[in-house]
Amino acid sequence: MSTTKPTTPLGKPAPRPDTSAAKAARFAVGSIFGLLFIGVCFLMLSAALKGPDTITVRAGSGPVGLLSKAPAERLKIGDTAPDFRLAQLGGDPVKLSELKGKTVLVNFWATWCSPCKDEMPILQRAYLKYKNQGVVFLAVNVRDTPSDNAKSFFKTNNLTMPVLIDPTGDVPGGYRVTGYPETYLIDKNGKIGEFHIGPITTDGDLEAKMQEVLHETS
Repeated sequence: MSTTKPTTPLGKPAPRPDTSAAKAARFAVGSIFGLLFIGVCFLMLSAALKGPDTITVRAGSGPVGLLSKAPAERLKIGDTAPDFRLAQLGGDPVKLSELKGKTVLVNFWATWCSPCKDEMPILQRAYLKYKNQGVVFLAVNVRDTPSDNAKSFFKTNNLTMPVLIDPTGDVPGGYRVTGYPETYLIDKNGKIGEFHIGPITTDGDLEAKMQEVLHETS
């Protein structure tokens, strides 16, 4: 007695009934891909919502802006860095003199300054390299209205350096800044170790200045 396989109307073999094992396998694979997709979305959302990093100093109370007398002329290497206290995006106000004992990089910038924005990736790479080596980076945002401009720019470009807000420009005025950007490296003793007028264009330029200051105060 012969048997025939079930066929479809077109004469093709009928598909085998779906087994419980096959259904379970498809469900497991689908769940894994679903969880991976959710995880990637979560990481992307976290990155998008992250603002600048913050540094912690004794907040205290007091005036905001330039705290010491501005020099009569441009700052020179070896001069005492003028003290200031400014609000920090996402954190407490920061007072420069309370960072004594650390090397501090102060960069004066604004979102309306194209060269400032162009050099930011260089500063960010240096920040990631040195932030755990006793070096503090302060991106001082100057006369940017509203201050959310700075936060939005940092988020969009995945920048995480601490940002201070100077709406009046008093602090760069105290440093005798004549244009933006300008960058000052302050050694552990609160003295000007190096500075750069205009945009930093290569990682090597900044690295050389960093090493010079760190070597002198090591």
